[in-house]
Amino acid sequence: MNNKWANTNFHVPVLKDIVISNLCVKPNGIYLDGTLGFGGHTKLIMKQFTNQGGKILGFDGDIDAIKFCKINLSSSCIIINDSYSSFQKYLPEFGENKFDGMLLDLGISSYQIDNPKKGFSYQNDGPLDMRFNINQKNTANEILNNWNEEDLINLLKRYGEILKPRNIVRAIIQERKKTKLVSTLQVKKIILKIIGNYKSNKVLSKIFQAIRIEVNKELKCLEFFLNHFIDYLKDEGRIVIISYHSLEDRLVKNFFKKYEKGCICPANFPKCMCGIKPSLKLINSKVIVPDQNELNTNSRAKSAKLRVAEKI
Repeated sequence: MNNKWANTNFHVPVLKDIVISNLCVKPNGIYLDGTLGFGGHTKLIMKQFTNQGGKILGFDGDIDAIKFCKINLSSSCIIINDSYSSFQKYLPEFGENKFDGMLLDLGISSYQIDNPKKGFSYQNDGPLDMRFNINQKNTANEILNNWNEEDLINLLKRYGEILKPRNIVRAIIQERKKTKLVSTLQVKKIILKIIGNYKSNKVLSKIFQAIRIEVNKELKCLEFFLNHFIDYLKDEGRIVIISYHSLEDRLVKNFFKKYEKGCICPANFPKCMCGIKPSLKLINSKVIVPDQNELNTNSRAKSAKLRVAEKI
C-alpha cells in the first residue's frame, strides 16, 4: 500500500498455526473467512489447497483491506466488501451453500488502529469516525454529539463495561454544548479531566471500544452469524473464532454450548420433548491464547481468545 501506513504490521495473522491446524484444511475444501483483513489467515488456508481445488468466500468492511486483498490474493478467494453477517446473500454468487470450515478473527487490525484517519485510537488525533465500512451512515461523531445522557450511559455500561460512567457522559455533554466534538484527542481530553491518569488507558480503551461496537453493530453482527452459521457448515466442518474482549467471547462460548447441548427442555422433564439434537462438539474446552513467543513479536495479540467447534 503506497502510503505512510504501509509499514505497520497489519499483515500479522494472530494464532496462525493454531488456526490452520484446527480448521483441518482440505486440499479442495470450501471455506469462509468472515474477517479477511489483509489476508493473512486466508493466504495460509490457500497454501493447503491443490492447484485445482479449494475456494474461499472472504468478507471485510474496510475498503483498504479489500483493495489489498484483490491485488494480493488469488482467484480462489471471492472477496466481498460487506459484513460477514451478510454471508447468506452472497452464496448464489459464490456457487456453494455449505462450508468445510469457517473463520472469524474479530479484532481490528493494526493498520486500522495506527491510521488516525480511521478514528479508532485515542493515541492519535483523528476524526470521530470508527466505521469499518465507510458506506455506513452511523459514526462516532453522530453518537457523541447527538445521543442523550441516558443512552450514552447505557452504551458505556453495556459495551464498555464501565460501572459508573455518568460523570464522564455529563462532561461530554457539557463540552459539546460549547463546541461540536470532532476529534479523538478532544474526547480523550474531556475523559481525562474526569478520570485522571490512574488506569486511564484501560478506561479510554473501554470507552472507545464501546463506541466502536455501537458504530459497527459488532455484537449484533456476531449474534446474527452465530444464530445462522450452523446450517451452512458441513458435517465434520470446523468453525474457529478469535475474540478480543469478554463480550465477544461470552457470546461465542454460550452459542457453542447451546449447539453442543441441543435439547432445550426444562431440566425437570423426564425425557426430551423438543427433539433438538446436539449439532456441535467442542474441540477445545478452554480458550486457546497466544504463547509468549507470539506475544514477543505481536504484543497486540495478548487479548486474543480462540475457540473451536466441529459440526456433528
